[in-house]
Amino acid sequence: MASTVIFGGRLGPSLLILAFLAFSVLSYPLYSLSGHSGPISRLRSRHSRGGEELKPRRCGLGPLTSLPIEEDGDESYSGTLLAPTTTSSSSSPFASFDYNSHWYPVIWACDLRLNDPTKVTVFDQDYVVARISDTEVICLQDRCPHKAAALSQGRVTSTGKLQCAYHGWSFDGKSGACVEIPQIHDPGFVVGGKGGGPRIPLQSRAQAIPAQIHQEMVWIFPGGNLEQALQAPPPPSVPEFDAPGYKMRGFFVRDFPDIDWSIVLSNICDPDHGLFAHQAKGFDLYSASKDHPMSFTSELFPNNGKGWILQSQVDAEQKVLHVDKQWRKNHQNGNNKKNASVKEGSKAEESKLATVYFSAPCHVHQKRVDRNALSINNDNDSRALSSFVTVFHVCPVGAGKSRFMSAMVLKNQVPLIGLFTRRWQTKLFLENFLDQDTYLLATQQQYILDQEARDLKQALLNTDNDKALVCSTRRNLFCLCSPTEKFGSKLEQFWDATLWRSPNRKERLLQLQAAGAFSQTPPRIVVLDRKVQHLDICQDAQDVVRNCRRITRIGKSIGFLAFAAATVMATATVTTPQQTLYTALRRPLWLWFTCGLSLAVSRVANSIRKEYYFKYTDDLRRRDMNKIPKEIWADK
Repeated sequence: MASTVIFGGRLGPSLLILAFLAFSVLSYPLYSLSGHSGPISRLRSRHSRGGEELKPRRCGLGPLTSLPIEEDGDESYSGTLLAPTTTSSSSSPFASFDYNSHWYPVIWACDLRLNDPTKVTVFDQDYVVARISDTEVICLQDRCPHKAAALSQGRVTSTGKLQCAYHGWSFDGKSGACVEIPQIHDPGFVVGGKGGGPRIPLQSRAQAIPAQIHQEMVWIFPGGNLEQALQAPPPPSVPEFDAPGYKMRGFFVRDFPDIDWSIVLSNICDPDHGLFAHQAKGFDLYSASKDHPMSFTSELFPNNGKGWILQSQVDAEQKVLHVDKQWRKNHQNGNNKKNASVKEGSKAEESKLATVYFSAPCHVHQKRVDRNALSINNDNDSRALSSFVTVFHVCPVGAGKSRFMSAMVLKNQVPLIGLFTRRWQTKLFLENFLDQDTYLLATQQQYILDQEARDLKQALLNTDNDKALVCSTRRNLFCLCSPTEKFGSKLEQFWDATLWRSPNRKERLLQLQAAGAFSQTPPRIVVLDRKVQHLDICQDAQDVVRNCRRITRIGKSIGFLAFAAATVMATATVTTPQQTLYTALRRPLWLWFTCGLSLAVSRVANSIRKEYYFKYTDDLRRRDMNKIPKEIWADK
């Protein structure tokens, strides 16, 4: 999946250059990149952590990872293979973690157009969100109390109320109260029938959900009312976002209906996969080795243990690639020049530390900072900030489903950086980048969720109090032995200890298993369907595709007209036998240039349009796999 290292892609350099020129010069005025007018002001959190001091907890691998073993003199980490059992949650550090005490990211604010109700899903429960001003959003359960129709199919009235499309009932977005029923409308109507007017039943109240915009993301609090939301910790923050001179760019969203959100988050926090799945060398800066071990800088359990925050650091130097370079140097003399260039690149990172920050249950941000930065207590100190931060939000749509959202927080120190980080340009990279390992995650899910459902059945047979249990699904299924997986071991331990307590998961998992959802992996064309997963949910992407089609049609029309005009003009100029057709064709040179340029722009626009549909075939996968022995890890 995407990582802070590289938003890699697989488009050729020529296509990228043509795409940039064509859209920056020709089509940029045709659409708005943000999908709405006016800036989005951020709502500052009015609540704190309740005055509670977050005390660091002693870090350790915990019971998920076995004791280090000696193998040929090397220390490694290995997952223990035990019988499928469950243990009491009282022995787990995550015994108090509460999924209902957290805010959840559902959609980028720039994708939520003004007064346009939009359906979102968290823990298999549907909600409707709507932005009624630049800084204010409302959220209700997506079910009208009248006849259970979806409120997301309705509209926002001029007074900021959410009106159902079925019978016109209107609801206040903050309280959920029904404020108008057209069929019994009267100037003296009241809710509950007091005051002499027509009675609006108290059962007509919709369920209101606290919502806010925080750091360009729409967050909702499905676990309680506004009072409970204000008592909970605020949504996770990226310090660089609020620092002067920084800006968030490259907003990206993609639904994964065939991949569980816990699997996506584990993948994001696993830099080891980047070298092989993405062939991206920058991932190695976040990996660990015996000589460069990973350490936890902090592990917090805020809100009386209802939350969990884990931060790690490791030397931002090449580890796996260094081993490969040494082998190539000793066995392949022809690669010395290439190895030297890579080595020079790694020296620039010797003063850096690669850090990963995970805030449970669904936020990650990664960056590289100076070595002395982590000793600074003030997060807003410029010395503790990074010039490039990658932010990940994964919405827990439901069991076996997720919504992946990412962005970059950049320091505006590079000239013209805005020209190269427009949203549509970032998407060209990310769509190809995500396709490289998304299908691998889908193949994992078949086994992980099936085993989780089996463990759940066994646990329910052994006890009536399933909330007091911790499953061992990932502990028994995985074999974690890389030094980098010190972070992953803690994360998998967290999933085993808490996933059963997430809303609606137990019921949904058993339903999916009974329906045979885990019997096989869906085909590649389904798992990697960009149209359903991105184009259909992103208004900005729809604008890009629409304008690509327009540019393609216009370019072809201009090209053919120019070709016809140049041919007619050249034929008309052949008046003497001494004047050849070749000489005549050279005269309307500007028409031939117009023809070629128009057709080239048309072709580039059509190529960009295709990027929003299924693309990553088995042939492209084989092409990427062939790069591994050439660039990443030599066959030995």
